[in-house]
Amino acid sequence: MSPLREVALLVERELVRNLRSAKGIVLAILCVLGGTGTTMAGIATQKTYAKVSAEQVHQIREQALSATYGEEIGKYLAGAPEVMFGMMAGTIGLAALLATMIGFDSISAELQHRGVRYWTVRARRSSYIVGKFLGLFAVASSMTLLMHACSWVALGVKTDLSVATIASWGLRFWLLTLPVSAAWCAIVTFFSALFRTPILALLVSCVAWIALGITFLVGKVGEHEALTWLYPNGLDRLLLSPSPDKLLMGVAAAVVWAAVFVAGGTVLFQQRDV
Repeated sequence: MSPLREVALLVERELVRNLRSAKGIVLAILCVLGGTGTTMAGIATQKTYAKVSAEQVHQIREQALSATYGEEIGKYLAGAPEVMFGMMAGTIGLAALLATMIGFDSISAELQHRGVRYWTVRARRSSYIVGKFLGLFAVASSMTLLMHACSWVALGVKTDLSVATIASWGLRFWLLTLPVSAAWCAIVTFFSALFRTPILALLVSCVAWIALGITFLVGKVGEHEALTWLYPNGLDRLLLSPSPDKLLMGVAAAVVWAAVFVAGGTVLFQQRDV
């Protein structure tokens, strides 16, 4: 069997296993509630400055975004629907948590119960790790798409935004979350392959998330730019740019993040007794 076929089978199994499981159903319900509830709250918040002119709102958005991301991104995103931008920012902020909740036991549980032996006699170990990573990424992407789709429906029903505006900005913002999600899925896959006990994989993944977040904050406060790039969520500064070159740099950086941890997980998994 070819490596591509092995990976495809594992991805298919991960999708079916996660989306049909109790955990997958609960996470899907949370995504529906989160997407709809957050959007409704955002719409309600916007009503507090209903008397402010559109020009003033645009200026406030531009100033706030410029202070966070720089003038170029601030001007570009000032015209985007505020609620949709908030949904995108929230998705990126919770990407690590979602990946951890879905995939912490992806490999560790099979190592604990020796179920991994069923696959290692039928597929290459490298295919197993890559398939687990891509399966986790596919499930996480499906969950975030569900969340965003619920937000789009709520915006279409409760606001006067056109379908074209919702579709254009909505799809764009969701796609921008995928590189960050891929990086976190690779990190979670790495730790899941590292430990035989799922709870340890869960705790270490959470520690990694917190540690990288602290590193980012230290870099920001101390003005050490290099440290801020160690946090996958910090790639939003490139991914949100209207410049194609910066966008591609952000995607490439996320791919490198994912490749490093998937390769590391593969090397360690090749050497261990399953």
